[in-house]
This record gives sequence, C-alpha cells and structure tokens, in this order.
Amino acid sequence: MKELLTMSVKEVNRYNLLQQVEDGHLTQTEAADIIGVTDRQVRRLIKAYREHGSDGLAHGLRGQPGNRQLNQEIKDKAIRLVKERFSDFGPTFAAEKLEELHGVRIGHETLRGLMVAEGLWKPKKRKVNYHLRRERRACVGEMEQFDGCLHDWFEGRGEKCTLLASRDDANNHVVARFEEYEGTEPVMSFWKRYLESKGKPQSVYLDRHGTYKVNHKNALDDDEMITQFQRAMEELGIEVIHARSPQAKGRIENLFGTLQDRLVKELRLAGISNFTEANVFLKEVFLPKFNQRFEVTPASAKDVHWPVSTKEDLDQILSVQHERVVGNDFTARFKTRWLQLDKIQPTLVLPRSKVVVEERLDGSLRLRQKGRYLNFKILDEQPKPSPVPIALTSNPKPRGTTKPKPDHPWRNLTINRRKSNKPDISILQKTGHF
Repeated sequence: MKELLTMSVKEVNRYNLLQQVEDGHLTQTEAADIIGVTDRQVRRLIKAYREHGSDGLAHGLRGQPGNRQLNQEIKDKAIRLVKERFSDFGPTFAAEKLEELHGVRIGHETLRGLMVAEGLWKPKKRKVNYHLRRERRACVGEMEQFDGCLHDWFEGRGEKCTLLASRDDANNHVVARFEEYEGTEPVMSFWKRYLESKGKPQSVYLDRHGTYKVNHKNALDDDEMITQFQRAMEELGIEVIHARSPQAKGRIENLFGTLQDRLVKELRLAGISNFTEANVFLKEVFLPKFNQRFEVTPASAKDVHWPVSTKEDLDQILSVQHERVVGNDFTARFKTRWLQLDKIQPTLVLPRSKVVVEERLDGSLRLRQKGRYLNFKILDEQPKPSPVPIALTSNPKPRGTTKPKPDHPWRNLTINRRKSNKPDISILQKTGHF
C-alpha cells in the first residue's frame, strides 16, 4: 500500500499547470508567467515531474525533522529543570531563568509546548473585552501611574506587605518600594525619594483609595475636603487625576499582575523574606533588569520632569499637617501629647490663635504660625491651667515697680484727698477729743 502523499495548494496548482504543458495546451514560458518563476525553473519542475510524477513536486523535506530542530537532549534537560525548580513559572519567565541560571537556551514558545505536553502549563482562555485604547503620553514625566498592592510577596516566609509602584506612561519605566501599608506616611516617603531623584512629574494618575481622595458621602466639594496627599501635590504644582475604574489605569494594574508572578519567584530564588532586604534587592538587582526588559521608546525624547525649587521644602510639604488652637496656658494638644510653647517666640502668639503641627517623616514635630516655626517643648503630663491669659512676644518687657512722676495727676489727686480727709481741730477741741 502506497504512503499517502500530502501536497499543498501551491503544489497542486503547479501539478495541473505542468500537466497542461505536457499535453501541449501551454508553453513553458506561459506556465512560468502564471506560476511566477523563470522558464528555467519550469524546466526543472517538468524534469522532476517526468521522473517522479506528482511526488517530484512535493518539498523534499516534507515529513522529515527540521534542520533547525532543537536537540532532544536540551529539551529533556529543560523540562527536567522546570519540574525541579520552576514548576509554577510561566513559559516566558521559565525560559529566561533557564538561560540565566543554567545556561539552557530554549525559546519560550518551544518550552510552552513542552510544558503543556507534560501538564505543567495550562493554556489560558482569553476573554474578549473591548476597551478603547488610550494613547501613551508623548514625553517622560508627563504622567506617572501610581498604585499600591497588598500581597503575600514572600509566600509565607514573612509578613504580608504593600508594594508601592509608579510607572511612567510614556516609556514604562518603573519605580517601586515595599512598605508596611498604603497609608499617608509611606506614600509621602515614596514620593520624597522619587522627587529627590527624578524631579516633579506633571501629573499623577491613581485610584480613589482613601489616602488619595476623601470618599465620604458628604464630601461633595473637593476643594474644601482634601487629603494630605492632595494638599502636598497641590503645593508642589502636580496635577492629581483619579481613575474611575481599574481599566483606566491599566498599565499599572498590568504591572502588578506581572510582578506577582516574576517578583515573587525572584524573591524566592534570592531567599529574601522581609521587605527591608527586598527593597535593596528591588533597587540594585530586580528593577534595573526589569526596566531594561520592558521599557519602550517614548514618542518624544524630551523629559518634562520639573526640578524641585530651592524654595520648596520637601520635608515641610510632605509632612502630615494638622491645625490646632493655642490654649490660655499656651499649650497645644496633639494626639496624646501636650506641646508647651516657650515664652520667647519669633512672632506674636495669642491665646486661641491657630497653629499648624507638622508631623514629619522622621517622626519629629514642628509648630508653625504665619510662616514661622515656634519654639516649644513636649510635656510629660497635662499642664495646670493659667488663671489670666497673656500674650507671647519676641521682646517681652521686664516687669517691675514704677513710681509716678512728681507732677503726675495721680499724685495731685492723692494730696487733695489727704487734705480733704484732714479733721477739723476746732471741732475736736469742743468734743474733748483733742
């Protein structure tokens, strides 16, 4: 029984044309024009057709292994290493680690097929959700997409923590740092490092987390009720844009999906189990390679980050600021502590006046009024109330005894009163009292 011959549509069409040439209905030149080859090539095809029939028109390597086929030993070694060390890795990431750590070079699609055959990878069914694509910003620094992700980054080897990350919308450059939670102080600390190293972006695109936006149902006017983060960005002149859906800031969302796969496994391979060591690993090892791998070329070569002005005190702007009222005893209550103002101040401080308490990122406190910092100390206990309120000034006048002048009206009034109160001697003589 003859072996079944498989021919392509192109080869079948050539077979029909060559049959017409053999029957005399077409010339070799006409057949060459129809096929799109030279008449010399047509003569070669006719010779192969006469010697081997239709088999001569089929490709000679059909059914044979390709010349560039990967060696079976490399395939076996790759799949063995994947089973031993990278069983939960995706094909692309596993192929990168095989070449990096073991020197086994294999295409990720080839490895995908091997992993599917071994049951180590299950192809994902993609959902077709239509979203209108938003074009990237043209310049670096024009928009930073920012978010935080709470995840078990150490796979149970350490406590859960939050990864704060920003991704430039123009070129995908990533800046990231591990923090305990996604609160005001960690976010301020992240942006202080960012501003000191890169400058001020024109805008920040983020979600409606309570750290970034007041979400109370009565907070109808955004200008009246803003978060500490919004206040700081407003003072720095950085526009804050709040997304209304995860898809709107899809590039930062996709980043966390990638990091939950790649970064988790990189931390496992490096044996890291706390976010202090993880931050060093992020900065020195992971992010340089990650940015080199996934950065894209922006539409414009310009970097529109604004430099931080010398008049902009980042320690002051990126502090948590609270307004307090000065009491009659010149104290201000902040959380569980009492702040006692000193007697000498750089500006006039009155009772019931308002001061701003700055809680800085290093844990220190500052008191500010009218743009000047006040002198104070922290008391261990609540001070005793003062009966009479006074005012604190920068040049207090010394208190002492003063004598009125000889011609002072008060002195004349006192003399007149003494004269008017002097008893009549004649009356005393008559009554026997003198």
